[in-house]
Amino acid sequence: MKDFSFYLVSVLILLSSCSKKEPVLKIGLVADPQYANKPTAGKRYYRESLWKLEEAIDTFNYHKVDFVQNLGDIIDTEWESFDSILSVYDKLTPGIENYHLLGNHDFDIDSTHLNGLLERLSMPNYYYSYSKEGYRFIVLDATDYSYYSNLLHHHDINQIDSYLDKTQGKSNNHRWNSAIGKDQQSWLKQELDAAKSLNQQVILFSHLPLKPEDDPHNLWNDDEIINLIEKSSNVVAYINGHNHAGGYEFKNGIHYITISGMVDTRVSSYAILEIHQDSIVLQGYGNQKTIHLNKE
Repeated sequence: MKDFSFYLVSVLILLSSCSKKEPVLKIGLVADPQYANKPTAGKRYYRESLWKLEEAIDTFNYHKVDFVQNLGDIIDTEWESFDSILSVYDKLTPGIENYHLLGNHDFDIDSTHLNGLLERLSMPNYYYSYSKEGYRFIVLDATDYSYYSNLLHHHDINQIDSYLDKTQGKSNNHRWNSAIGKDQQSWLKQELDAAKSLNQQVILFSHLPLKPEDDPHNLWNDDEIINLIEKSSNVVAYINGHNHAGGYEFKNGIHYITISGMVDTRVSSYAILEIHQDSIVLQGYGNQKTIHLNKE
């Protein structure tokens, strides 16, 4: 009888271990730290973003994430703020890669520093991609056509005006929003096609959201980008920041996820995206909610 009991317990332990398979990928996500060495204003706790990010990095290290993706607005206004906030990322365990993208507040610096943004954030370009474990991660530049970034991008101001004018009467008709232009859209389509040819699934990262359709933080040309990515059957998720309240919507096979802003809370806010073979879990910490996502 003892032998049978031992055998039964062993089987149960084995089945339990098999049912708890490690994720294919674990991704640390941070949105809108907006660090600045200045007092709290309203519900924005600028100085506190340093210890909040330290907590996030400790969590990422503990759970041995594969990489970390920042979703923009790492600082609020001062170029010197990069020194303090980026040194926190240096505490990541060696081997855990760290990727950045640009948000609107990252441009609120002295214009003499604009040409140094990519180098300061170790970004290969304004938009780029990388692949891991059968996934292609596409990092978009949501600040492409905007008033605040044009000293760097040098687009025709009439084109920027045109994007904004098309939002008349819509909730996202704000100058602190922006659009993704035709050149970047062409590049994005090429990336989606290349991923499909390699049987890769795609997750997109951006600063500005696309959903919900009445969100005042959305890209000026949100419908245009939605139509582009929904034509590709291999897009799993679009993940962004910018709207500090966070949000989630599932539409036409794509998970639209807005990560809650780190600066807007007394606690903290960050997430680990766990990609499993048959599901995805957005494990939230602090102010960020946990969301269980099906891959179908």
